[in-house]
Amino acid sequence: MATALASYVVSEQGRLRISEDVVFEVVAGEAVLLHLGTGVYFTLNPTGTRFWQLVEEGEDLDRVRERMLAEFDVPAERLVADLERLVGELEAKGLLVREKVGR
Repeated sequence: MATALASYVVSEQGRLRISEDVVFEVVAGEAVLLHLGTGVYFTLNPTGTRFWQLVEEGEDLDRVRERMLAEFDVPAERLVADLERLVGELEAKGLLVREKVGR
């Protein structure tokens, strides 16, 4: 969620995909992400790991939210805020890439 495959999450701001330079491994339920081009690494807790797996599967953002709400006992507002923060962090580190969707 993954390196050579184009995995996308569609959002209102564009399409998110996992950078082609990112490799990851799940260890004890947590993902460790490594950007091979920059050397940046990032760890995800089990909730973040689940998000990453859904992105890897190519789920759109609405479906990711739906599936995570069904899987985790958390209020929708908190999940959305947490996902927005996580996407921002992953994007800032070059682990997720945003592409504009033409209209």
